[in-house]
Amino acid sequence: MSLDHRQLYRLHRIESGLLRSDPHLAAMLAVFAGLAAGEHLPAWEQLATRPDRIRQAAALMVKAVTLLATAVALLFHAVRGLVRAVVMGDQARPRIEGTSAAQPQPRHDDQGWNPAQGS
Repeated sequence: MSLDHRQLYRLHRIESGLLRSDPHLAAMLAVFAGLAAGEHLPAWEQLATRPDRIRQAAALMVKAVTLLATAVALLFHAVRGLVRAVVMGDQARPRIEGTSAAQPQPRHDDQGWNPAQGS
């Protein structure tokens, strides 16, 4: 992990303040730092590098654009269905297969008689 000059200066001020205020705690931290010097941090504790952050940001942007495109497509289909229902009325209803053969359509003869309504 590389730190810039300002961050190193701040860490030095924290260290010197700790040495002055609590020398015993500073000694214990020095022992811990010596023991843990050869250990590697687990992946979930490591900071992401700049290319990793750029890659993560790009992936989030692609996901957001995809989600937005899907939402716009769904909205378009809903509006199109609504317009079709308003303009075409009952004709806009989709036909369900098998219903036309099971339910015969009422027939009208020349005198206006409808056998589906009875005599």
